[in-house]
Amino acid sequence: MAELKKVIKLRTVISASTGMAIATSCYVAGIQVATILVGELAWISILVAGFFCLLSAMCFSELTALYPTAAGIKLFIQQAFNEKTSIVIGMFYVLLGISMVGAESYLLSSVLSSVFSIFNPFYDKIFWTIIFILFIMLINFRGVFISGVAQDIMTYVMVAFMIGVSLYAFATIDINFSLAAKSAKFTFENVMQAAAVGVFLFVGFEWVAPLAEETTDYKTVGKGMLLAVGLLSITYSMFIVAMFSGLTTAQLESGSPIPHIMFGKNLFGAAGLVTFSIMSILASMTSFNTGILNTSRFAYAMGRDNVLPRVFSKLHPLYATPWVAILFLGCFAIAISLVTLVTDMYFFVIIMAAALECFIYVVAALCVIRLRKRKPDMERSYKVPFGIVIPVIVMAVFGLLMLGIFTDITRDYSGKELFNNYWVAVVMGLFLLCMFLYTALIVPIFKKRAAERAQTKVKRRPGKA
Repeated sequence: MAELKKVIKLRTVISASTGMAIATSCYVAGIQVATILVGELAWISILVAGFFCLLSAMCFSELTALYPTAAGIKLFIQQAFNEKTSIVIGMFYVLLGISMVGAESYLLSSVLSSVFSIFNPFYDKIFWTIIFILFIMLINFRGVFISGVAQDIMTYVMVAFMIGVSLYAFATIDINFSLAAKSAKFTFENVMQAAAVGVFLFVGFEWVAPLAEETTDYKTVGKGMLLAVGLLSITYSMFIVAMFSGLTTAQLESGSPIPHIMFGKNLFGAAGLVTFSIMSILASMTSFNTGILNTSRFAYAMGRDNVLPRVFSKLHPLYATPWVAILFLGCFAIAISLVTLVTDMYFFVIIMAAALECFIYVVAALCVIRLRKRKPDMERSYKVPFGIVIPVIVMAVFGLLMLGIFTDITRDYSGKELFNNYWVAVVMGLFLLCMFLYTALIVPIFKKRAAERAQTKVKRRPGKA
């Protein structure tokens, strides 16, 4: 039976973890963070969010050290609790997480349709969305080495570009931090509320865990996640402040889905428009490439475990990639993207993704605590220090941040109410219910068929009745 190839090194683990988080949608989320707090001080909330994500990364590092497998979060939960719980939460997390591509493709297609007009704005967005997703599917079909090299180039170019632009903006724009600190909006409550949304800026750093089976050394996964969170914290802290400071009040109040493009034009003129459009493409590609790379491995593992149809466990005979899973997830991503284009609800997806990340960080911390008790003697190449103190902090902080998201109201820069966030909780609750019903009604059918196939093979062996 074909197996996944072990070719991924630390460099690619870092780029995959970082690249999943750096996306076009993060520019909009960054402006939202700056709107809740005071734009020039957005770096405070970003660093707060980054610090707590770093604590969560420690939890994921210990779990990956215990179980370096493509099943990722599903196996962590299964070993800590039971299989049914792991299926419900695992599929809830992965399928709802991949829906982020709806917001991402919406924003990228908005960028491309504003720069390269072909048909009309609406059909241009559809065209660019499909081209974008098909291209990512293609490089993932060809193998993890090719998609990994592409990920390295795109991610490190993006990080260097964002830091370089930030330094240039700081040198040319007068930013008054002391005046911002005197603002009535600069309160502890707003710092934490902005940090809750700021979690979205780090969304998906842990999605690198399912690649453990394809690394040359599984220990690099935990190390890579920790380094990626640190790199993201520095990059975002600089760029979001620079971008906010480089936009006019009218541009901020416009609620545009492409604030980074306006920032680029303000900073460099026509050259900035083109350059930032290219960087936007790279940002979306790094994020979605990592998303498909990781979720396809998760779907492959679920098919292998008879949770999804067995066909999902098929590997390409030449490239050793889970081609059925890639095809399905690509089609699913296109469908979600088209729904987002029609409904124009990309902001809703962003807030939901932030809440989802808070939820899964709580689950991961709880898994660490449970496995410390259930399997205390099991070897761990990495162990979170200070006993269960850090996992408890992660559970408390992200639990409160998630509650804060659900009870808040999303507004634009001018203060206009966009939607009540309790609808985010409603949608997530309904989706979780669907996963529960799938686990209770459909999974037993797949398990039964797998048992029947295994029994048939036993009967067909020579010398058996």
